Amino acid sequence: MSSQVVQQFADAAEQFCAWAEGPPQPSESDAMLALQLLSNLYQQALHLPSLFGEQEPDEVTHDAWKIVYHRFGSLPFNYYMQCTDPSNVPGELPGVADLADDLADIWRDLKRGLLLHKAGHASAACWEWRQGFWQHWGNHASGGIYALHNWHARHQQSAT
Repeated sequence: MSSQVVQQFADAAEQFCAWAEGPPQPSESDAMLALQLLSNLYQQALHLPSLFGEQEPDEVTHDAWKIVYHRFGSLPFNYYMQCTDPSNVPGELPGVADLADDLADIWRDLKRGLLLHKAGHASAACWEWRQGFWQHWGNHASGGIYALHNWHARHQQSAT
């Protein structure tokens, strides 16, 4: 069962990375696809098993990251407000987050796991994705989902 869950996540990660590496679509279409892909990844990551593999992932270069980051400049917005710890009430003032940075960071973290998975190291890939989800890319995904959801909600209301 766990190998099926890992493979399903690998398929979702592959879909996200192919989209991130592909040409921009019309901005509204890309924003909807971003929301769909992020939501799917987030939901599937919650089911990743606690596997471990010794293999280390290859690094993704900063130049490759910058290409993906700039690709997301075609989205209908990039900046949104975000607090670092929503459970800290009343907490600090929110800061500015960057959707392009969120998506490019998610791409880099998923890509590292995909390189492991394609090399036949499914357990190490799962470890990379699961740890990254709870320590890094999951925060970027949840922030991006929130920002994209709110943009779409406002856009739908103004279109009626």
